[in-house]
Amino acid sequence: MKNIKIEEVVKNENQVIAIARESPFYPDGKGGQLGDRGKIGPARVLKVKEKNGYILHYLDTELEPGEYDCEIDLSRRKDIACQHTAQHILSAAFLKTADLETVSFHMGEEISTIDLNAPFILEDVLEEVEDLANEVVRKCERVEISEVDLKEAETLNLRKIPEVKEKIRVVKIGDFDITACGGFHVENTGEIGLIKIVDTEKVKKMFTRVYFVAGERALKDYRSKDRLIRSLTTVLTTSSQELEKRVKNLLESVKEKSSKLEKLAELCASLLAKSMASKRVGRFEVYDFDGPQEVGKYLPKFLADRENTIILLRYPDRVEIVSNWLDCRKIFEKLKEELNIEGGAGQKRAIVSTSSSKVVEKIEEILEWF
Repeated sequence: MKNIKIEEVVKNENQVIAIARESPFYPDGKGGQLGDRGKIGPARVLKVKEKNGYILHYLDTELEPGEYDCEIDLSRRKDIACQHTAQHILSAAFLKTADLETVSFHMGEEISTIDLNAPFILEDVLEEVEDLANEVVRKCERVEISEVDLKEAETLNLRKIPEVKEKIRVVKIGDFDITACGGFHVENTGEIGLIKIVDTEKVKKMFTRVYFVAGERALKDYRSKDRLIRSLTTVLTTSSQELEKRVKNLLESVKEKSSKLEKLAELCASLLAKSMASKRVGRFEVYDFDGPQEVGKYLPKFLADRENTIILLRYPDRVEIVSNWLDCRKIFEKLKEELNIEGGAGQKRAIVSTSSSKVVEKIEEILEWF
């Protein structure tokens, strides 16, 4: 149990913020990692921020200024330490394996990321890095934390020397990595258990973002994906070994059937266009279609070139206006002005985000003016 002195309590809208000069709670975002959670007296700590030399604790209930016992969520802190040490190991592994430097790090509540200075990374490189990282975990390397001055730091072959004048906090993982860092870390890499890269994406056209989980998060991720695979094998009546093949076959079948459906829909539209009745509204012939979207999208191909034609396509979530004889933007502007509708319009097509029959009635009224 630790102690904290709350200097001031501010209530801001629905937030209660307890302010202290010093706090055992680690702030969110500092060093790229998550902040502590726990309790101050009877109040739960929802978020912690550092601002202008003060620590701001966002609470779920009001407190008076004064001294309080506080309790930190140690299981959360252990998870944070696990993710942060895993990040150090991964960053060092990318540097040793592929000469890729980490340009930024973000720890999330469920998944963490590192951004690397390359627009893409080959799959076999990712696997090699992951293997090396987990080899370091299995070796149960000791994680040592010390403080050194700048002169000594320059002799330690740090991955990056921070621009600070005071003492530098250094995290050393066996002989594998040594880095300046102010965050939480495990005492032994074996505590991490497992590091798993789960995804990558290109960011800012020049970096690769690597998503990873470690420790309990990695176990939860494995369980979740295992449940998904077992569920899919049950639904698709196949084994996990045959799942990929089964899915590919289904996709090919769907693609083939979709192609046939498109052809049938186009044929249906061509036949419907020959017999479809229109309604005279002002100088326009209005074709009002209330049917399957697959057919509706082909009707303009067979109707739009008929003189003074306006085509209305009614779908459950919208009405489309199609015409080669009137600027559809003018109709849309009138509709928006009178009905306050949403959607968008081009010269030959307008889309109104509603299926109300009032919209069609209003369109016909507007057409009488042109």
